[in-house]
Amino acid sequence: MRKEFIKCHSKKMYLGDHPVLLRGFGLGGWLLPEGYMWQMEGEYDRPRRMEQLIESLCGSEYAASFWERYEESYITRVDIEWTASLGFNSVRLPINARRLLRFDGQNVAFDVKTLKHVDNLIDWCRGCGIYVILDMHAAPGGQTGQNIDDSENDQPELFINPLYQDQLCAAWELLAVRYANEPVVAAYDLLNEPLPDFFKQYNDGVLPLYRRLIAKIRAIDPHHMIMLEGAHWATDFTVLDDMPREEAADNIALQFHRYWSAPDAESLERYQSVADRLDVPLYLGESGENNLEWYTAMFPLCDRLDIGWSFWSYKKMNCKNSPVTFARPEGWNLLMQHIHGGTVLSQAQAQGIFDEFLTCISQPIYNKPVVCALTRTPPFVLPCEAFDESRIFSKRLSGAVLRMREKASLLFRDGHTGEPDYRRLKGEPQPEEETIVVRLCAGDEIGFHIHVASAPVSARLWAYGDGMIVLSCNGAPISDTRLERGAYAFQIRQTGKVLLKVRCLQGEIDADRIEFN
Repeated sequence: MRKEFIKCHSKKMYLGDHPVLLRGFGLGGWLLPEGYMWQMEGEYDRPRRMEQLIESLCGSEYAASFWERYEESYITRVDIEWTASLGFNSVRLPINARRLLRFDGQNVAFDVKTLKHVDNLIDWCRGCGIYVILDMHAAPGGQTGQNIDDSENDQPELFINPLYQDQLCAAWELLAVRYANEPVVAAYDLLNEPLPDFFKQYNDGVLPLYRRLIAKIRAIDPHHMIMLEGAHWATDFTVLDDMPREEAADNIALQFHRYWSAPDAESLERYQSVADRLDVPLYLGESGENNLEWYTAMFPLCDRLDIGWSFWSYKKMNCKNSPVTFARPEGWNLLMQHIHGGTVLSQAQAQGIFDEFLTCISQPIYNKPVVCALTRTPPFVLPCEAFDESRIFSKRLSGAVLRMREKASLLFRDGHTGEPDYRRLKGEPQPEEETIVVRLCAGDEIGFHIHVASAPVSARLWAYGDGMIVLSCNGAPISDTRLERGAYAFQIRQTGKVLLKVRCLQGEIDADRIEFN
């Protein structure tokens, strides 16, 4: 890895003279676990409550040992090597200030044990050519008043008690002193998702706090990129309305987050307009927690728009929609019954369950289909609504309220109209009533960018209607297309990044999805 720092110029990130697009994973669940990542939703939804549960069930001595073993095994060098092997170049590390730092009034020091994990991560990333974004996910006092910031009282106390802002400033000063000369650290992400709308009465405090933090950091570290997030789950940049372009020229990038929303360019325009006004890069710091078909639309869209991204979250229990998962322990149901007021667990039983849990997290299961969806590398399924190029001559028909600046007709297959529902938090497939097709009439054409690692790739286009179509790859007609059981079967024989086009020659046809095997 080159010993240079990433710099922001004219809405792009650069390493020297070379543009950099950060793409990678958020390491949620490691130094800041959330209950849902352990399939422990409800009361035990944040680190401090999860810690209390384990200590109450297993005893303080066991609990201390558990967390040491957990942090040693949840993320290891192998995870970073695997990330690099897939072609990704960055990870975003959520930090819990309560765990990484020890506060005594306004004085702050590192917790040596937690700091070791941060430094290890940076060392692993240096060896693999991976950048690290330091993400203040849980600030002193809490910036959201929710589980994600390890809130104690369900209030955004960072914006209520001035002491916590003093502590946050001291924390970033300490981090800047330690990492000022470390180019593996790509950026300081000052504050994760401050102030949801139901605490918007404190929004006026966000920009002054950012300015104070930037001044503290820049007095120590003139090098590193600084990322600023919007309010309301990092979706509302109006908190930066008073920031002028000249102020943002200090190696600043904007970070937004996007979940369960339409994966189209129009939905990103409000973020891009602020980035344009400030002349800074835009970075998608969190997105995911959906199904794989949504991933094939959202993340390649960001690539196409030159927006870097970090997928959330890298690893969680017993799932198919994160890159890495681990088995649910056999005794986990007993634990859930205990939590919900049923089974009473002995200390020995509880310790046995959490020991089994530690064994499970140390035996990762790699969900390669997730990576295939993120990168559009076969095998994967691509909804036709996620086309990258189009040439449309027919009139757009009323249907799905999606990609409204496009000329193509996007229709719900069952005929209803309105906004699509993309809320598939656990990776469930889209229900039949949410199936969207692209209506192609004579002369209409749509194209898809995909990455073929090895050829040939067999594929099937599911389309309906009595029209006639022709397929091409990188401009060459695919001559062996054949209709089999309602789908057009074909092969792609080129490798690398290819452009697959679907063109309607006559009549009309409704293109649904393409399955690449």
